[in-house]
Amino acid sequence: MKSKKYSVWEGALLLTAAAIIVKLLSVVYRIPYQNMTGDFGFYVFQQAYPFYAIAVAIAFTGFPMALSKMIISEKNNDDHLIKTAAWTSVMLGLLSFVFLFFAAPFMAEWMGDRHLELPIKVISVLFLFIPLSAFFRGAYQGLGDMQLTAVSQLIEQTIRVSGILLLSYYFVLKEYSSYETGAAALSGSVIGALASGLFLLYFWKKRAAGTFSTGARFRFLYAAELLKTSIYLSLSALILALMQLVDAFLFINVWIESGMDAYDAKLLKGVFDRGQPLLQLGTVAAASVALAVVPEMASLVSEKKQKEIRSLAKLAVKISVVFGGAAAVGLICIMKPLNVMLFKNDNGSLALAILCISIIFVSIIYTTTGLLQGIGQGRFAAYTVLIAVLIKIAGNLLLIPSFGMEGAAVSTVSATMVAAIAQLLKLQFVTKFLNGSRITTPLKLLISLSLMGAGVWTWMYMAENYLFLADTRFQAMLISTSASFIGAVIYILCIFLFKLFSQSEWNSVFHSIGFIQKVFKRLKKRRP
Repeated sequence: MKSKKYSVWEGALLLTAAAIIVKLLSVVYRIPYQNMTGDFGFYVFQQAYPFYAIAVAIAFTGFPMALSKMIISEKNNDDHLIKTAAWTSVMLGLLSFVFLFFAAPFMAEWMGDRHLELPIKVISVLFLFIPLSAFFRGAYQGLGDMQLTAVSQLIEQTIRVSGILLLSYYFVLKEYSSYETGAAALSGSVIGALASGLFLLYFWKKRAAGTFSTGARFRFLYAAELLKTSIYLSLSALILALMQLVDAFLFINVWIESGMDAYDAKLLKGVFDRGQPLLQLGTVAAASVALAVVPEMASLVSEKKQKEIRSLAKLAVKISVVFGGAAAVGLICIMKPLNVMLFKNDNGSLALAILCISIIFVSIIYTTTGLLQGIGQGRFAAYTVLIAVLIKIAGNLLLIPSFGMEGAAVSTVSATMVAAIAQLLKLQFVTKFLNGSRITTPLKLLISLSLMGAGVWTWMYMAENYLFLADTRFQAMLISTSASFIGAVIYILCIFLFKLFSQSEWNSVFHSIGFIQKVFKRLKKRRP
């Protein structure tokens, strides 16, 4: 099958563009959903959400990355690999559905709320349809075509968000319970997954189905390798979902054991869950870069291009730190007005600000996971995530009774920090990507982040004390958006002023993209 070959950064930017829109949609729907259903309704939705996040991590990240890597390394056995991957994804989805559907009553009890059985059962149906998307995305990415992956994500999320908002509005209007409303909203995710899978299936039959042999065989060795690699990659991509899953099982139970009323504990969980869409939005660039670097890194490793391996690792990590750091600092600075703007009040602002520190660590984890997997070290990355989960469990048990939501946030930051540092050390040990790096680069980054933070804080102080004296949601929106714009301008200026990226790094990212090359050529022609 012939397919257009994109450079790693063209693919990364394409997926990033799609993922940004997807994450914006994800943030947008949660705002009216929380506003319609309140913190309790948001709690119900978020308790089942980690299972959706697991499915999405498999369909968007784990399985596609694993399959794309294997397609590149098994160029002479595409037919057998494609058939094996298709059947493996279907069986994995079917088994996941059966397990989650029948385990739903027990999971609801373990979460401390037996009424959650219905939302969990609804989201289990998603696993029947997600294999379609997982298989086709992996196949297309392995063949170098990122376009259909990006379009399918947009289709899925558009239909999903539309379904969630329409169904939740109807159920709230008809005064259904929060649990029934949550189940109806989650069904929107199932509809979106089905639509995305059918879209990819249509193009597969139209473009690719006839190019693969019908006599191909299912190979257990391929299936085992695909499952193993998918699990490794999914675990690392699931770092945020696993943190949420730990909170889903422990947050309320720990509060209740500490003497709090069950209903109040659920309301607090709903407040704490406000931070999840912010974390997802802050890590979108790193997640998308990680998705694209795996096949490129695998190709460089097979060709034994050590210099290019170090360059790719260095630039990918730098991007994750530069933009992950900006997202973390920016959100922390504007958290209080942002909380009011999005969720009507500033409840939990301190905990949410603390939670946003983890954005930089999760960004690193996403990127280093892709790099480590590309060089055959995916198992280590998965182990670090498992260790992070254990740290999160211990942190919740120890810190929530004394510090409440802030304790849960600190445990998330601590867990992701340990995993990020461990993966960076492993990547340095294997690739030596930091060798020859200038010691001034981290200092320049810290100065840039400090200047951005100082500029945002200064503007917010002036706005809150002299410009916008009324404490309203509209005022909070004006402060948040203006502060975000000011912070972005300052940070972008610092990136160029301090030369955080070298000219060769800029060239590596941008000059491979056709339309940007054309723009540069036109600008050069216009110069006198």
